[in-house]
Parts: sequence; C-alpha cells; structure tokens
Amino acid sequence: MSRWGAPPRIDPDDDLKAADELLDKANALLRRHKGADLPEPDEFVALDDDELPVLTDIVDPSELEGLELAEPVPAAATAESVPIAASELAEQLVSLDTAISREVENWFATELPQLLSRELDKLADRLQVEALAHLRATLLPTLSEHISRSLETPPAKRR
Repeated sequence: MSRWGAPPRIDPDDDLKAADELLDKANALLRRHKGADLPEPDEFVALDDDELPVLTDIVDPSELEGLELAEPVPAAATAESVPIAASELAEQLVSLDTAISREVENWFATELPQLLSRELDKLADRLQVEALAHLRATLLPTLSEHISRSLETPPAKRR
C-alpha cells in the first residue's frame, strides 16, 4: 500500500505552450539581430557536431505572417546596442543545452524513484489479489477433494 497520494497532475500542454513561447521569443530575437555584426557564412568557425543542437523544424514564411512581433529595431541601432557574434551565440546554445540536460537528469534522479515506487506498490497489491483469487480457484478445490476423501474412507485399523 502506497503512503504517497496520487502524483500532481501536470498538463503536458502547459509545458509545450511554455516551450513554444520561449522558442517564439528566441526566434524573434534572432530575426531582430539577423545581419547585425554577424560574419558571412564563409567566416563561421567550424564546430564539432556534439557542440550544437540540430534544428529540424522548417518554418514556412506564410505561417509567420499572422504572428505579432515586437517592434522592429533598425539594423544600425541593433548593431550598436547588442552585437552578437556567431561564437557567442554558439556558446549560449551550448550553455543552454547543458543546463537543460542537467535539469532533466536532476528530475529523473528525484522524481523517477518515487514514480517507480508507487507503480511497484500497485503491482504488488494487484499481484497479491490475483494470486489469492487463482489459489482459491485452483488449489482450494483440490484440497477440499482430498479432505472429503479422507473423511469418507475409514482409517485403516491398527494391528
């Protein structure tokens, strides 16, 4: 029997919405700073594949038309206020990836044992109920038959 109550209900849609909002903000930031003090594609520093996450989503430009973004900042003002080099952006992405990995590992280390314990408690309870029901259905008739036979036949006389 588990001492813990039911786990709190976490709506995965809330997490997805929060992640989508964060990605939208990051995309808006990248669009604002596009071309602001960034090197040409030939000038990018080659990095190992392990250092950068791979982005696989392809966004159709027609999907972006309905989005409301912050007021666009002129390119001259952007270059002066927040110059971001490709290496700095790569470092930020690596740092973010590391932080996310660390949080996922911490979650598994703290939450997974509790989840497993609850599920194993449920399994043990269910197994006990099913084993008892199976015992009553199969073993009890056999034992009853042995008892009734022993009561019907008189015990052998001693010499």
